[in-house]
Amino acid sequence: MAAIQCKVEIPNIGGLKDGELTVGREFFLVCDGEFPRDLQQDKLQLVVAPELKYSIKLQNFEFRSPTQADLKVVSYTAGVPVKIDNLQLTDGTQTVDLGLVQFQLVSVMPPPPKPANPGEQAPKQEPFGPIGPLNIPVPPAYWIGLALVLGVIALFAATKIFRSIQRRKIIERLKEHDSALSPIAEFHQSLRRMQRTNTVFFGGTPKPEDVPLALDDTRHMLKLYITRRYKIPALEWSPRLILKDLKKYHPKVYQDTGNELEKMVKEFQHAIEDKAKLSKSDVLNLSKRARLLVEDMERLS
Repeated sequence: MAAIQCKVEIPNIGGLKDGELTVGREFFLVCDGEFPRDLQQDKLQLVVAPELKYSIKLQNFEFRSPTQADLKVVSYTAGVPVKIDNLQLTDGTQTVDLGLVQFQLVSVMPPPPKPANPGEQAPKQEPFGPIGPLNIPVPPAYWIGLALVLGVIALFAATKIFRSIQRRKIIERLKEHDSALSPIAEFHQSLRRMQRTNTVFFGGTPKPEDVPLALDDTRHMLKLYITRRYKIPALEWSPRLILKDLKKYHPKVYQDTGNELEKMVKEFQHAIEDKAKLSKSDVLNLSKRARLLVEDMERLS
């Protein structure tokens, strides 16, 4: 196999002096000769002595033709001529001799100052002292993001405190105005009173105003029962908070009746939003389901 010979080529780059190698500037070894056809290009690396590991480093390998290849390399050793009598290239299985490679990097550091008068020593160059402290500007987006995070944390804490106060107040209010009837007894009493006075429960055609009234009364009775029985501010809280509180403090009740309660809450909400389409049968159905739900909750409590 013919010996491989390589020459140094320095590509022109804007802002850099043509033909001058400096630390970190990429250049090429253009190598001519017979390379093994089964060379594994993705595993190639240069074989150099440990003391020369910063003198030359392979960046890329590419064939120009079957007998010519470009090795993109870089060096980090300035001021000292680099001479490698026989640079080697290996893929871990095969090793290729690239022959003599030599080059020299130009230092970008300014030369030491010359003495003012012959015979005098050049002034000693002192190393730079510590630099700092550095004033690193913080992007405004960082402060905005931090403010948003702190705002969310503060809102979350305030919400927790507000709900805790609400719970304490509802317990105090219930103690002050406690009824002689139990929550389930009060629910049944209110339901019977509504059935005696509201024409929706009489049979025949009810008064138009009694349909939405029966809906509102049934919803109020259900929320009042939950308020008294489980000490939850159901009359003030949203359905989501009611279910969350029930799940946390009364898991057995939530497990067995939570789905039905959630369905009823949604149906009540839809009925309230579209009272014009509300019918007698809708209200009767909701009233019956509310009674069965309350009785199930009472049984599990």
